[in-house]
Amino acid sequence: MTPYESLQQRSREVAGFNSMASLLGWDQETYMPPKAGAYRAEQMGQLAGLTHRLSTAPEVGDWIKSCEDHLPPCADEEETAVRAANVREWRRDYDRATRLPGRLVEELARTTSLSREAWMEARRESNFAGFAPWLEKILALVREQAEAWGYNTCAYDGLLEGYEPGARVAELNPVFADLQKALTPLLPRLQKITGVVDPARLEGNYPIAGQQALNWRVAAAMGFDFEAGRIDTTVHPFCTEMGPRDCRLTTRYHEADFTSSLFGVMHEAGHGLYTQGLPVEHFGTPLGTFLSLGIHESQSRLWENQVGRSPEFWRHWYPIVREQFPALDGLPLEEFWLLVNRVKPSHIRVEADEATYNLHIVLRYEIEQRLVSGDLAVADLPEAWNARFEELFQIPVPDDARGCLQDTHWSLGLIGYFPTYTLGTLNAAQLFAAALRQVPGLEADLQQANYAPLLRWLQDNIHRHGRRYSPGELIQRATGEPLRATYFLDYLKAKYGLT
Repeated sequence: MTPYESLQQRSREVAGFNSMASLLGWDQETYMPPKAGAYRAEQMGQLAGLTHRLSTAPEVGDWIKSCEDHLPPCADEEETAVRAANVREWRRDYDRATRLPGRLVEELARTTSLSREAWMEARRESNFAGFAPWLEKILALVREQAEAWGYNTCAYDGLLEGYEPGARVAELNPVFADLQKALTPLLPRLQKITGVVDPARLEGNYPIAGQQALNWRVAAAMGFDFEAGRIDTTVHPFCTEMGPRDCRLTTRYHEADFTSSLFGVMHEAGHGLYTQGLPVEHFGTPLGTFLSLGIHESQSRLWENQVGRSPEFWRHWYPIVREQFPALDGLPLEEFWLLVNRVKPSHIRVEADEATYNLHIVLRYEIEQRLVSGDLAVADLPEAWNARFEELFQIPVPDDARGCLQDTHWSLGLIGYFPTYTLGTLNAAQLFAAALRQVPGLEADLQQANYAPLLRWLQDNIHRHGRRYSPGELIQRATGEPLRATYFLDYLKAKYGLT
């Protein structure tokens, strides 16, 4: 085989083992027996060590160097571009992977597998002290990761690079500060507009079986392929890929509120559509892999919010929902729409409205940087969280479960992940605005619940490219300009009739 073919083979071999780890992780979050946790941690550690050894073997570096020195052009110009992009990304992955000792990779996999169980118990009991020792261990490991990878300014940059290539704290800080500054005076106006309907009007009994049927129907209408995916129940909703035609969505249910699971499924189905839209023929290589979490989140946030919370969406779906749930009888569409778009400070990030959501991310982004730098001790985290939360939202935090224990990310070692949610929100607004400009009749299609034209536009402009471009380049190509927060702010104002 040529060096390029050898890289392809090794890359697909590693992807196969990674998909096995994803399947074990999905099982752990859904159906795994409680007493299986310790051995599952060993399995995850072994797989992480195996894939690390395969990815960092000396011959991989030799193959990459050979391709960089001489990559023979193909008769097909497109294939030449594909190979060049793959080699570039293989180099990036190899350089990052070889900087990490195998011991660290395996230890992080084992620790995070075990810490997830500790987090779940601590969250159930609303007792941060039960999780604190695990967070100490995880922080020590991710700090070691950051030092091994290297950084110019702060250790958090080294972690952030793994989720959003090219993103840096120095560039994100002003974006987050400006966004917070713009949202703060806007929130009281939006609260007044959406607060005219008593939220008790939405309370009722929504059987889980009915929610499941509705969620399946909506996700299928969006274009999610259920012959290549499924929906299951978990504590913290997520989407994961097991292979080129195996994408799993999860959600959680509240019998008193069907919108929680519905919007959760629309969000995760947005992720799933991105996964299902990646080119199958490139699976296991960078061109068949998602670009960044900021881009991934743009897909989920776009379907959940720009589509799912729009008046056009509910003009079509509300009669169907009322047939499914008699509890909605007597609640007019206009009032229902205001309720599902109600702007009100709340404790739980995944159930937050669009306007306050990014303040939840600001909080986590700030806390993470302080934890990584050592400026904030783990023992002081609840107090720091509660104080900053009350400052941002003007409401107190009642307990740890609705405070610093609500998200699973830290138990999984995903530190540096949270800012990509806001990047995804900004990307989503800009991408949706571009789609409305570029796709003739798209507004009419959305009113008729015809989501195929929007999905095709996303597939053409985002999904099919894999990691061919940087996140900034991809947004520039799709929308004609660099990322701008003004699209999100303009979207919010237009949605609620503000000028």
